[in-house]
Amino acid sequence: MAPRQNESRRLAAIHRLQLLDTPPEPAFDRIVQLAQSLFDVPIALISLLDDDRQWFKSKCGLNVPDTPREQAFCNYTVLHDSVFVVPDARADAAFSANALVTGEPFIRFYAGAPLVVAPETRVGSLCIIDRKPRTLNADEALLLERLARVITDELWLRNFAVTPGRKLQPFTPAKHSVNTEPMITGMQVRAARAALSWSIDKLAAKTGLSPNTIKRAEADQQDRPSSLATIKIIRANLEAQGVVFIGHDTAAPGIQLISQQRNI
Repeated sequence: MAPRQNESRRLAAIHRLQLLDTPPEPAFDRIVQLAQSLFDVPIALISLLDDDRQWFKSKCGLNVPDTPREQAFCNYTVLHDSVFVVPDARADAAFSANALVTGEPFIRFYAGAPLVVAPETRVGSLCIIDRKPRTLNADEALLLERLARVITDELWLRNFAVTPGRKLQPFTPAKHSVNTEPMITGMQVRAARAALSWSIDKLAAKTGLSPNTIKRAEADQQDRPSSLATIKIIRANLEAQGVVFIGHDTAAPGIQLISQQRNI
C-alpha cells in the first residue's frame, strides 16, 4: 500500500466534514453521473479515505458502500495534488495482485483527481474506472481535476454553512481597534471564492494580486492571514460581489452570500 502522509491532519479534516456514512445527495451524485458520461466509463466514484476503509459518498456502477483501505487506488491519489492515472492495473506491479483487479469490479484503468480541502490535505478523490486498459490525455486530466474542484467547493460551502440572502447582523465597531478592521481567515477567503465559483486566477485578476499571493492567503488555516494589506484588498473585492464575512469573534467564522449583489 502507498505510504501515508499527513495522515492525522487528513483524517481530522474528513471528520470535520461529517460526511462519512451519510445518505446519497443530489449535489454529489450529479457530478459523479456527469463524470461517468463525459469519460464514457462504467464506474465513477467520490471516495473518502477513512482510517481503515475507503467510503463512497457517491457512486455509479458500483454497488458496495466501501472497500478496505489497503485495496484503495485512492491511497496513491491523495499523495499529490495532480491526477493519478493507472492505464492498465494488470501490468502495474503495485496493483496487479489487488483484489479489486483480480476480482470484482476487475479494475483495469483508473484515474483519480484528489479532493484538496487545504494545502497538503487531500481527503479522497473523484475517480473514474474502466474494465479495459486505456489512457487519459492532458485535456481529460484537466477536466477530471475541474470536476474534483467542484466537489471541494461544495465541501467548503457546507463547512462554512453558507446561506444566501439571510439578514445579517453588522459588525460591532467597539469590539475592534479604531485602527483595524475585523479580520478574515484564509479559510473564509477560499469559502467565499467557492461561493462565487471563482478560480484563484479570477480572484487574482479582480484584485490585481498574483495567484501565489492568493494561495498564501488561503493557506492560512488558523486565525489571521499574514498580510493585512493583502487581506484588505481581497476582502474588499469579495464584499463587492455580495460576500459578507461573519463570526469574526467566534470559534467558527464563516461567510454568507447576498445573491442579488453578485457581479460575476
